[in-house]
Amino acid sequence: STLGGGDERSEIAFFDLETAVPAKSGKPFAILEFGAILVCPRKLVELYSYTTLVRPTDLSLIATLSKRRSGITRDGVLSA
Repeated sequence: STLGGGDERSEIAFFDLETAVPAKSGKPFAILEFGAILVCPRKLVELYSYTTLVRPTDLSLIATLSKRRSGITRDGVLSA
């Protein structure tokens, strides 16, 4: 792809979300973690990675099951 100014760059971005699935239907999902990587499509090597925890508005959405599956805890997202 061509960026403004004629700078040629070719990268692929992949992202991943960790979410808390509500215990009851009709309740909203909550994003707990966002991660992304940039990959060079020619060499298939990682160029850059980023990850951050996201503090949900309702901390009760982080259940024990979330901790077992992803390792994300309420304490972990408190400072996010």
